[in-house]
Amino acid sequence: MAKRGTPSGLIGTTVFQNLAVSEMAALGATGLPLIVIQHPLGGEKPEAVSRRALQAVEQLSSLLGRA
Repeated sequence: MAKRGTPSGLIGTTVFQNLAVSEMAALGATGLPLIVIQHPLGGEKPEAVSRRALQAVEQLSSLLGRA
């Protein structure tokens, strides 16, 4: 999508951050924004998932502030 001009990015957890960076490099997408939240998501209580969502929103807000 990014290569076609659609604003894009990736949200992932800490465990997969290095993999995400490697894959973006392999695909020639090193400029994509990467939002990293705490791992895990699966099996977490709603409160923990809400905290991770807030992490993502804070990072996204920071990225948009740079635009």
